[in-house]
Amino acid sequence: MKKIFLIILTMIAIALPSTAHGANNKSTPRPVIIVINPTSDKPNQRPHRAPMHVCVDAYYDELSSTITINYDGEAAGEALLYKDGELIDSSSEINTTFSIMESGYYTIEINTEYWTATGSIEI
Repeated sequence: MKKIFLIILTMIAIALPSTAHGANNKSTPRPVIIVINPTSDKPNQRPHRAPMHVCVDAYYDELSSTITINYDGEAAGEALLYKDGELIDSSSEINTTFSIMESGYYTIEINTEYWTATGSIEI
C-alpha cells in the first residue's frame, strides 16, 4: 500500500511542474534570431578567422506587444524596424523597445561602425 501511495505521489509531483509550465507559455517572450556580420571599410581585406562575439538579444513580448533589443557592449549604433520591407520605426540607440501595433513579418536591423545585425520574426 505504501508503494502504491509513493508511486502516485511521485507521478503527481512530476506532472504538476509540467502543467504549470504550459499555463505560463503565453507570458514568456519569444526570441528573435539575430545574425551578426562584421563590416569592413576595405573590400580586399580578409576576414578574421576568430568569430565575433557580440552579445545582442531581441525578444517579442506578446503581453505588451513590444520587441525589446538588449545589447551588452560598447559600440554605438542604431536600430531599425521594418514591417514587410518598409521602415516603420528607428532608434538612435541599440538598447531600445519597439511597439508592435499589427501582425506581419518584422525585420530588425542594427548598424554599428564595426558590425551589422539582422533578425526577423513573424507576428
